[in-house]
Order: sequence, then structure tokens, then C-alpha cells
Amino acid sequence: MSERPRFVGALLDPEATRWAWLIIAVYLGALAVAAVLRVQGDFKIYYEAGSRILGGEPVYRLADSNHFLYAPLFAIFFAPLAMLPIKLAQLAWLIVNAVALVAFLAGAIVMLFGREYVVTPAILILPLLACSRLVNNNIEHGQANLPVLALVVWSIIFAEEGRRTRLSGLALAAAILIKPFAILAALFVALERRWGALAWTAVFGVAILAAPVVILGPTRTISETIAYVHVVSSMTGRYQLMLTNQSASSAFERLFSETQADPHLGFYMGLAVEIALIAGICAWYWRDRGLDGGVLAPGRLPLVALFCVMPSLAPVSWKSYYAALLVPNMAMLSVLWIDRKPGFEPPRAVWILFLGSIALNWVMGNEPNRIALFYSTHFASSIVMLIALTLLTHTPDRTSVSEPRMSVSGG
Repeated sequence: MSERPRFVGALLDPEATRWAWLIIAVYLGALAVAAVLRVQGDFKIYYEAGSRILGGEPVYRLADSNHFLYAPLFAIFFAPLAMLPIKLAQLAWLIVNAVALVAFLAGAIVMLFGREYVVTPAILILPLLACSRLVNNNIEHGQANLPVLALVVWSIIFAEEGRRTRLSGLALAAAILIKPFAILAALFVALERRWGALAWTAVFGVAILAAPVVILGPTRTISETIAYVHVVSSMTGRYQLMLTNQSASSAFERLFSETQADPHLGFYMGLAVEIALIAGICAWYWRDRGLDGGVLAPGRLPLVALFCVMPSLAPVSWKSYYAALLVPNMAMLSVLWIDRKPGFEPPRAVWILFLGSIALNWVMGNEPNRIALFYSTHFASSIVMLIALTLLTHTPDRTSVSEPRMSVSGG
């Protein structure tokens, strides 16, 4: 048997993991420079919401061209940042995103493999590299998706461990109120029958909506909450044909906008596809919930599938949401290569679909990228990844992968 190239050995060497974290730190440092120097359109909206809180102005205005779409408590969260010069505020928000990315990476590993899994550079760097274009988009524009994804994975971890159900509920409630796609995490928690975590999610959801009373007073809190609901509900019919909207409904709207008899037919077709996919994943979970997952914890492949569907769930789903594909990329890399047991040979079609899914998120050049966005290649990449996962499920001896590398303390 030929020896592995040295760099491959380094990728699989747990002793080299510190160097992987150093590479990630350098990567984040480079992004920090780019993020602080540019105008961040999304963060500008958050900054303006914080400024309105400080100035006693209404946060939610239907006449705005770009809306702040999060509950009033989150506008209050941005008020201290709005007291800083915009560039310094962007740097502070960059730090929040950087911490969130590290928490998302670390949480994805724990969620998929358990706390005793021995981390290697490959499991950190390769999934991040595959999704780096989508991660970059989040940080460069100052978006809130990375903090939400970190909250999502840790809410699932805390719910499953059963020791921190309150923390799980708090994280999940915050995530759902920031980005509706986090509702799929609540669905998985329900499938796992973690009712305590769901109960705390409801409690903290109400608390987050009511908490601004302490700062804004009851009258303004009620008016801002009503305005928040109006603004969010107004978004359903907006941005449907915008290229950077990569939701399932937007994909069908663009394809059939010239031919559909009903102006909302594309929207309903996309919604029907999402519902069908989610129903299929739930059935998959119930079928496989008791099976050994090999290197993955039991029930992980259906959970990974939910992360494929997550980015396209809401009617307005920006391409940056697809940073959630880091989870499927991590799971697939583990099963197909990093933790694969000798003798387990995944079908070539799984490899082709997996690599094809990654490639669809890397269309370069202005005109090719515009065409790719029109045909919703980010949405297509998630569907291709889902198909690869499905094929992997039906591969004979698919659980014949190595046992998780356990730490010494794991016993």
C-alpha cells in the first residue's frame, strides 16, 4: 500500500489540530480587514435599528426600502453598537460573527459525532473550505446567519443531552425569532421527543417578545411588536424575483413567472416542494431512528438532511443562508473519507453528487454567476446534496465506517 502524501497525513493528525485553528484565525483576520473596510449593507440596517432605539424613533416602517426583520429586543441589542462610529461597530459585529463561526464549527462536530470525537484538521478545514464562499458572504455583508446557525446546533446539543434544557430553549427561541429557518431545529427536537426543551423554547419566545417592556415601556413595546409583525408579514410577496433570493419558492417564481396563469403559482409550488421534502425527511427519521449511525450518532443523516432544506425554507432566503450546508459537507466528508473504514466503498454516484453540490456554490464571473443565481444553483446544490445523502442511506453496509475516534478521556 502506498504511503499517504504528507499533507494528507497532517490533515488526519489530531496533533495538528492547533494548526487548523490557527489557519481559521488567519482566515477570519483576513475577512475582518475586508469586512471593516467595505460598506456592509445588512449591518447598516441593524445599525440604523439601534440608532432608532436610541433616538426614540419607530424601528419598523413599511415605507423603508430595507427592513429590520427581527423582534424589538434585537434592535435593543444593536443600540450599544449604534453608539460607536460605524466602522468600529462593524468591527465589533465582525467579532461576534467570528465567535459564532467557531461555535458553529465546534457545535456541528459535537452534534454529529458526540463530545468524545477526536478532532482532526480535516474535519475543521475541509467543510469550511467547501462553504467558504457562503461564509464569506455572511461576514462581508455583516449578516446574522452565523450566530443563528451556532444557536441552532447548540440548542440541539443541549436538548439531546437533557442537562441544559433551559439553555436549549433560550438558544432555539432566539434563533427562530431571528431567522425562521431555525424552526426545523425545533422540528428535530420534537422528533427526538425533547419536550422540556420545546416548552422552554415557548417560554423564552414569549419572554424575548416581552422583555423590551423594561427599556421601552409597555406602550412602545406593544406598538413596536405590532409593527414588527406587519413588516415581517409584508415580506412574503417581496423580493420573489430578486436573484440573490435562493428560496424554493423564488426558484419556481423565476422559472414560471412568464408562463404561470396564477401569479402566485410559483410560490405555492416552491412551498409544496419544501413541505414534501420535510415530510420525507421526517419519515426517514422514523424509519432509521434506531439504526447504528457508524461514525455518526444515530439519527444524524435525517438531521443532516434538514440542514439541506433549512436554507431554502423561508419565502425570502438569501444565498448567505446556505452557509448551513457546512453541516452536510462535514457529515459527508466524515463518512466518505475522513472516518471511512477500509472496505467500505461508497458508490461513485455519491461522490459525484457530493462534489457537484459543492461546485454549484462556486460559479465565478459576473455573467455566469448571474445566470447561476437566476437558475437558483444554491438551492439546486442543497437538493443535489440531499440526493447524495439519500443514496448513501441506501448503500449496502453504509454503517460499516470506523468507530468514532475517541479521546483518552472518553474511556
